[in-house]
Amino acid sequence: MTKISEKELFEEFSRMGVCSGDTILLRASLGAVGRITGGADVFIDALLNAVGPEGTIVSLAFTDGVFIRKPKVEDAFDLQKKSYAGALPNAMIKRADAFRSRHPMCSYVAIGKLAEHITNGHDEKSPAYEPIRKIIDAHGKCMLVGCVGSSPGFTTTHLAEADLGLLSLAVFPRLVSTYYKDASNEVKLFRRPDSGLCSNSFYKFYSLYVKNQILTTGFIGNAYSIIAPAKECYEIDYAALKQDRKMNICGSSDCYTCNVGRWDRIYRAPGYFFKLIVRKLRAKLF
Repeated sequence: MTKISEKELFEEFSRMGVCSGDTILLRASLGAVGRITGGADVFIDALLNAVGPEGTIVSLAFTDGVFIRKPKVEDAFDLQKKSYAGALPNAMIKRADAFRSRHPMCSYVAIGKLAEHITNGHDEKSPAYEPIRKIIDAHGKCMLVGCVGSSPGFTTTHLAEADLGLLSLAVFPRLVSTYYKDASNEVKLFRRPDSGLCSNSFYKFYSLYVKNQILTTGFIGNAYSIIAPAKECYEIDYAALKQDRKMNICGSSDCYTCNVGRWDRIYRAPGYFFKLIVRKLRAKLF
């Protein structure tokens, strides 16, 4: 298999519409891109070259909490904790030029001119998705590389949910908790008050982006990719969710969040748990 060079990645980012001075919020499946000469760091370098010294790249560096059970102190969040969001944010975290916010579950990692500004002040007292607002204010762009279908949508939709008060639909979000180390390195317990709703539903917003002619598509390596302006995405997300508060329901009968984890869907809980019990009994019997 042919390896993809930094130069090729730079050219492909440029063809997708990444420009000098851009602030890019990126989520990526690097495995979908193909074999990159130099791995994740070269991918990051190519994107940094595309945005130039006046630009910034940002990624989600989210980390897990535990549901109901007491979290482990040894798993406490700190600025070096590994993210479940993949190779891209974890490679960024390790770099000396990176800044990471201190939110115990929903941290962001950034490199570039606005990196410190975007991550600064985002801690245990902050709304989870607030850095997205700074990206919007910077006229940033949202980009998905290789995860358009597997992890759909832009994080602007979660910010729209928050601004519309839809996160209050989450059932007992504070049952999810983790320990974290604060700025003084003291270990404390964090219970998240503002869990996002089901992002598997966010593919529904793609057609609205296309209708409004803001979505650009292409390939980075072998990975199907999309990019769009964050401000316009947020405005479309907000308007759509304001009109239909259930647009962010994925429709899967197996989805916990959409069948049990929302107050406006909790009436489905008996059927959901009955099906779960039957499935487990069948697995044991057969």
